[in-house]
Amino acid sequence: SSPNIEGDPLFFIQTDGEPTAKAKLLLAPTNAPELRAASGEIIYKINRDFTWNPGSREIELTEDSRIPFKTVAELHPAPGSPNSYDGFRDTNLHMLYSQGRFFHDLQSVASYTASEPWTGPVPGAKPDQLANLRAKLSAHAPVKVVVLGDSISTGLNASATGDVAPHQPGYPELVTRDLAERFGSEVTLKNLSVSGLDAAWGLTQVPTVVAEKPDLFICAFGMNDASGLIPPEKLSTTIRQMIEQLHATHPNCDIILVSPMTANPEWKHAQPLFYPAYAKAMQDLAGPGIAVADVTSVWLALLERKSVLDLSGNGLNHPNDFGHRVYAAVVLETIGGPSSQ
Repeated sequence: SSPNIEGDPLFFIQTDGEPTAKAKLLLAPTNAPELRAASGEIIYKINRDFTWNPGSREIELTEDSRIPFKTVAELHPAPGSPNSYDGFRDTNLHMLYSQGRFFHDLQSVASYTASEPWTGPVPGAKPDQLANLRAKLSAHAPVKVVVLGDSISTGLNASATGDVAPHQPGYPELVTRDLAERFGSEVTLKNLSVSGLDAAWGLTQVPTVVAEKPDLFICAFGMNDASGLIPPEKLSTTIRQMIEQLHATHPNCDIILVSPMTANPEWKHAQPLFYPAYAKAMQDLAGPGIAVADVTSVWLALLERKSVLDLSGNGLNHPNDFGHRVYAAVVLETIGGPSSQ
């Protein structure tokens, strides 16, 4: 909702028949944007590395630009090519894929003042849903946060996990750090997330969650559930069981259910219809002590204006630094700030 945009991610792609690569900003800037490498270590120059027409969201690279880009053909490499993965829906080709810093090094980030408002969804806090947590934070009492989820919640493809500047952690650390700064409370984090797992596994981990005695439990599944074709009603049942088991022994623990980002639709395991259905199923579970951080709706709105690869940390199903900040922002706005008390 702020006009000051920091770190708008750009993955430049040269389409067939075009002389140079292009990418689009999230919002139109009032003046020429500042572009840097995603690490922040290189500052790119307008008319030297890129061009921008006033009023436009499009950035175009110059012919001798220092900014990295990929051609469409390079996004769908032949089998056996470096950084290729047999996950393309067109099985004759592979997808460009990598963990670590590969995509981070290919991306640039833009900072600018926007000339237009964000018109997508803006999450907000509902006073009845996280009353116990907000009371503790408002009283500056210590708060323990426990996170249980998949690889996204481990922080994968945030720059810190790739050991590359700017070394931004994943969203769980961003959330706890921001809560401590907002409220002046001691906020500690226990992250129990494990890559590659789903809500059915999460249900088996509830005793471990209970043993940590959390004040806030962040439950974040959906990406691997969708890849496993788990129906929304089954995911809902599993999450409800997790909530019931936790509240049976720890009734004052507030819960945030985090709906997932969407995977690259070219990935053969992506299930575009499942992600919003999961978000809806989670919303149906919300109530006193239970809130939903609807990342899915915000992510889909971003994709109306941005490329999938602008937001991706691995080309498939993980967020980059910007994406982790989106996750954190949605969770934080779901909790609310001191002014909302």
